[in-house]
Amino acid sequence: MNKRMIFLLSIICIMSIGIVRNNQETKQGTMARQTTPHLTAYVAAKEDIGRALLSSYCETKGCTYEFVRLSTEELVRRVTEEADHPRADLVIGGTWDAHQTLKKRHLSTPFPAKLSQEDGLQDPDRYWIGYEVERLAIVVNTVLWKERIGQQVPYPVTLADLTNDLYRDELILPDPNHSGTGATILQAVFEKYGASGDDMLRRLIRQTRLFTANGFAPVSYVASGEAMLGVNFIGDQQSLREKSYPIKSIPLDTYSINAISKLKNRNQQNVSNDFMRYVLSSDGQDILRKVSFGTPTYAVSQVQPIKRSVGQDIVSDYKDYLQRFNRLYDK
Repeated sequence: MNKRMIFLLSIICIMSIGIVRNNQETKQGTMARQTTPHLTAYVAAKEDIGRALLSSYCETKGCTYEFVRLSTEELVRRVTEEADHPRADLVIGGTWDAHQTLKKRHLSTPFPAKLSQEDGLQDPDRYWIGYEVERLAIVVNTVLWKERIGQQVPYPVTLADLTNDLYRDELILPDPNHSGTGATILQAVFEKYGASGDDMLRRLIRQTRLFTANGFAPVSYVASGEAMLGVNFIGDQQSLREKSYPIKSIPLDTYSINAISKLKNRNQQNVSNDFMRYVLSSDGQDILRKVSFGTPTYAVSQVQPIKRSVGQDIVSDYKDYLQRFNRLYDK
């Protein structure tokens, strides 16, 4: 065998060893990616909350994550459309009536019993678990109030007060067709005013200049001076008040639970359970205290209006409330 042939055979052997080694490294990299847990979430909470909870969890557990921020109604619509081929493991945030809707449509699956909370801020069958409680509030632009109403007139303290003719076209509310915050306001109207709920809602609609597509928008309008009055969750208002916007919050006696649901037919069920465990842990609740202005569930001693409602057929009630809203709004 001449020297040229020996040289060519040596080159071929070296190349073969390199190919085998590269294939082994590729397989190892692929296996590593396949064994690294990956969580996908739809987030109806503020984006900072979803990112903080997912990133802190995955940093400690060595997983990866992605999320899509959606309004509550958009989220429910998307999960429903994807029922046969779900693309998310978890739903983070959104008012608890939306999570009840997911349960009723058989789109979610229960968490293990060992994740149950003592305070009962969860679905009785554990299809969703609350991680914080938020309270509705009226928000007032104090500068506009002084200019248009005067300091001698007291601020409105109830939804009924907002129907005063002084406030015509000064009110911004979230649209209950698109916003979980709007759904909570609608629920508050009918539960508080009972038989006169339709009349109260008609008067609120008459006062409202704009119904917004998301729950944060009303306080944005009020803080920027584009409107004098709004209603949404007090945590959203506090986040802008701390940035020195001229707004004042007047709390209402209406609360809602922000919750987490686990979706069916996904392959990260155990990781999703562990994520829920993390959110309820002291580390998870510390994260919530830093990024959210709601009240973590561990700190809620008594929120009786919520506890009485959990387990009710809120989905059927809400459909009725929404039909009545749309009927009155179209008139």
